[in-house]
Amino acid sequence: MTRPETFQRRSHLYRVCREAGARWRAVNGFGAPAHYGDASGEADAAARLAIADLTALPRAGYKGWGMADWIRDQGVFLPEPNQAQRQDDGTLACRLSSGELLLLADDEEATLIDRLARAWSMDDAVCFPVPRADASARLVVTGSESAAMMAKMCGVDLRGRRFADHAIAQTSVARMNVIVLHNDRGAAPAYDLIFDSASAVYLWGCLVDAMAEFSGSIVGLDAIDALRG
Repeated sequence: MTRPETFQRRSHLYRVCREAGARWRAVNGFGAPAHYGDASGEADAAARLAIADLTALPRAGYKGWGMADWIRDQGVFLPEPNQAQRQDDGTLACRLSSGELLLLADDEEATLIDRLARAWSMDDAVCFPVPRADASARLVVTGSESAAMMAKMCGVDLRGRRFADHAIAQTSVARMNVIVLHNDRGAAPAYDLIFDSASAVYLWGCLVDAMAEFSGSIVGLDAIDALRG
């Protein structure tokens, strides 16, 4: 059986996921949990309430006084602060402030992220890369009960009528700083959580504890892909 240690990169959660029975697949150089033994059942669970580790998916960041102009010059559609906008290749451009951008891919294809990395140069830099791929972890909470579960740990009202799809909250979740992105998967409500990777095990444990009341599940990338259709 494939082991996460055989891959070049691993999430901080690989031991936790391994103990939960993860079956692995290669994603972006990572050993990523594909499922936990019941792929079809996990897809149903993800529509109700589930969490998944998305740390293997590509992400990047740019920050600086000239970020907005440089990003626009690269052909990126830039939203207002605390909003995200999907780009032509599917990447989400998440604007955290007037001078900071977070880029998130929903699958292994990261055409825009790769193109920007090649385009950036120290010689004419008006902004600088933020090492999100290494410094930040990414989880997702999905399903019809997701907003109710998140209310146990976050003071922001994340219900869809108050917190629209592609809205961003830079807030506290389980007493730590977290970027919360409303990023629905198909018809299922979903919230991406981006935060300091060193706290991944702590926040994962908090989420598992919080979702027990709602009979939530741990799922792999296959279930999240199934929600997206």
